Amino acid sequence: MSELLANYTSLHVGGPANKFIRVSSESELVEAIKAADSAGDEVLIMGGGSNVLISDAGFNGTVIQVETKGNTFHIDACSGGMITVASGENWDEFVAFMIEKGFAGLESMSGIPGSVGATPIQNIGAYGHEISEVVARVRCWD
Repeated sequence: MSELLANYTSLHVGGPANKFIRVSSESELVEAIKAADSAGDEVLIMGGGSNVLISDAGFNGTVIQVETKGNTFHIDACSGGMITVASGENWDEFVAFMIEKGFAGLESMSGIPGSVGATPIQNIGAYGHEISEVVARVRCWD
């Protein structure tokens, strides 16, 4: 085992991972999962490391940290817009970016730690608003 997972969690706890891989693209993510599956490794996919508790004994498998970045705007003057955002983006930075661009609906969820990809999984919400009110769809793999 090598990489100490405490360095990657907001609670700063967690022992070593057998394998630790950072991915910055969807294709890298798919290849890392395929390789771990082929090796018979258990897989733990991590974003920003918040809301995760890892044993001090570590993780005897492959940890994949998703660091994908980027967003795309699809704006329609009549019906609003759609923003596609990579799962590895920092959630709070994304909220600030959207507010700066003049989009409403996320501001009450500012300050919540984690990555964009974790928000629908964790079903985040604050001050009477939930992520389900602003997410139109999520792309995932099985």
